[in-house]
Amino acid sequence: MDFFRSVHSTWSAFTSQFPLVVRDPVWTPDPYPNVAILFVFNKSANSSTSSEVQSLAMQSLLAFAGYPHEVRECHEPDQSPSGQLPYLLTTKGKALAGREIIDQVLDVVPEFSSRLSHLEKADSLAFTSLGESVLHFGLTFDLWYNPQNWLKIAFPKYTNDHPWPLNTILPRLKRSQQLDWMLKQRVSIDKEEILGDVKAALSAYSTQLDQKPYLFGSKPTLADAVLFAYLHTLLSTFNSPGGGGGPHSSVRDIIKRHDNLIQYSRRIWSTWYAPQQ
Repeated sequence: MDFFRSVHSTWSAFTSQFPLVVRDPVWTPDPYPNVAILFVFNKSANSSTSSEVQSLAMQSLLAFAGYPHEVRECHEPDQSPSGQLPYLLTTKGKALAGREIIDQVLDVVPEFSSRLSHLEKADSLAFTSLGESVLHFGLTFDLWYNPQNWLKIAFPKYTNDHPWPLNTILPRLKRSQQLDWMLKQRVSIDKEEILGDVKAALSAYSTQLDQKPYLFGSKPTLADAVLFAYLHTLLSTFNSPGGGGGPHSSVRDIIKRHDNLIQYSRRIWSTWYAPQQ
C-alpha cells in the first residue's frame, strides 16, 4: 500500500510541473460585436460603396432602413455561410447571408416595409426581382462575358488581394462560374435579346420612378436598394468612352437614355454615400 502511495505522490509531483510553457492560442474567436457588421466585397477606389453589386445592394438596404451596423471590406467569400459576399454578423453572433439579411432587417426595423401599401409591397417585390434577374444578366454579360471588359475591369478586381498563382487562377474560376450561371438561365447568349430585355426593364423603372425621389414616393425601399446598386455599378464601372479600345457597356448606353434614372442614381449617391467620405 505504501508503495502505491509513493508512486502516486511521485506521479502527482511530476505532472504538477506541466505545462512547462503556456503559449497564446493560435486563434480565438472574436467576441460578439456590439454593433452588427456587414462584410462586403472591397470598396471601389476613393469610394464608400462596394465595387460588387450584391454587396452594394445590401449596403444600401441597411442604410435605407436605418439598421445599426458598420461596414467592413472582405475579399474572402468563404467566410460567408453561403460562400458569397455580402454577409451580416449580428450582435448575437449569427452570420447571415442572402435573404436572411433582408429578413433580419425587416425584423429589427419593421417600419421599413410598413410604410408601403399591400399593392406597393407586391410592386416592390416585382421590381426587386426585375433588377435581380434582367439587370443582373445584363451586367454579367457586359462585365464577364465580354472578353475585353473581363480583362480590363473584372480581372483586376479579383487579383489585388491574392498572391501568385491564386491571383491568376481565382479570377478565371470566377468567370467560369459567371458564364456557367448565364448558360443555365438561357439556351444561348444572344446580345440583342439580352439588351431588349434590359431596355424593357429600364423603361419600366423609368416610368415607375417618373419624377419621384424614389420608386414608391419619398422613402427608399428594397427595390430602390437593388436598382441603385445596378445603376451605380454600371455607371461608375464603365465610365470611359467605348472608342479607342476602352471598356464599353451596352447596358450603360441604355441607362443614359433615361435622364431620371441617372439623376436618381446621383441623388442617392450624394444623399447616402458622399457625406461619408
